[in-house]
Amino acid sequence: MSQLWVVGAGKGGIGKTFVSSSLGITLSKLNFKVLIVDFDMSGANLHTTFGLKLSDKNLRMFFDDGRPMEELIQATEIPKVSYLQGFWDSWAPSDVSIEDTQKIVAACRKLNYDYVLFDLGAGPLLSYLELFTQADEKILISDSEPTSVEKTYRFLESFICYKLRESSTTESYQKLQATLRAYRSSDHKGYFSFRSYLKESVGFSFDYFEQLNQRPVRLLVNSCRCRQDQDLGHSIKSVCHKYYDLRLDYVGAIDFDNAVWQSVKSREPMLIEKPFTPLAGQFLSVCKQLTNTNSTANLYRAAV
Repeated sequence: MSQLWVVGAGKGGIGKTFVSSSLGITLSKLNFKVLIVDFDMSGANLHTTFGLKLSDKNLRMFFDDGRPMEELIQATEIPKVSYLQGFWDSWAPSDVSIEDTQKIVAACRKLNYDYVLFDLGAGPLLSYLELFTQADEKILISDSEPTSVEKTYRFLESFICYKLRESSTTESYQKLQATLRAYRSSDHKGYFSFRSYLKESVGFSFDYFEQLNQRPVRLLVNSCRCRQDQDLGHSIKSVCHKYYDLRLDYVGAIDFDNAVWQSVKSREPMLIEKPFTPLAGQFLSVCKQLTNTNSTANLYRAAV
């Protein structure tokens, strides 16, 4: 069964597709067979990252026409890396239901790949939150810009609320939403504490927080220019633990490098064009952490 990794972000334009493609390339160098699914509902462009032209095969055929996924997968020039083109022909964000999201997850797990990576669009669309729920690895990308950090917290809050809604009464969830809105519109400083709120409320189940301790959200900080940027991940991790009662695993920082945007212009992945840069080593470190963790987790789950 394929392992499912999901790469998301609260804000667009922070290099999420670059990270997704680089993770896929790095996994292939570790001798894993990889499929990357372009699931950006507002503008799929993974094919451009790999220097490929648009194809007449894309996800719409899976959802609308019932075409088998195997017929839609396309090869790249990189050994062991394939991709599935997203909704490139959309002039507005495509609306994929929760049921359709679960359908594609089930189909991907049956494919003959070691890892299937989903490159999501920005923000907490319901289909993205459902994919985060279903994934074996939930990878959240941020950078050091204040707008990006703020939207990283908003994404995590949306993810928590999405899970709490499944395990709460309608009345208790509506009360939580009202409390959050009131807090956001007030002059309170700091962050809303889910931990404190849930301890004082009724109608909620806390089971999913225990699951997240076993399979936490992974944070990756992109485009780091200095040590302060690298340390940002530790600060976000601390805030999530203190206020959200959420274990967040900071798996690494990726340096800023002008060669990244240059590789996009040249339509050749940077890790292929320049395979011996510090960035290649950073992605290798991240992939080794996650693949080792997956192996341990799988043994643990099998024993249980």
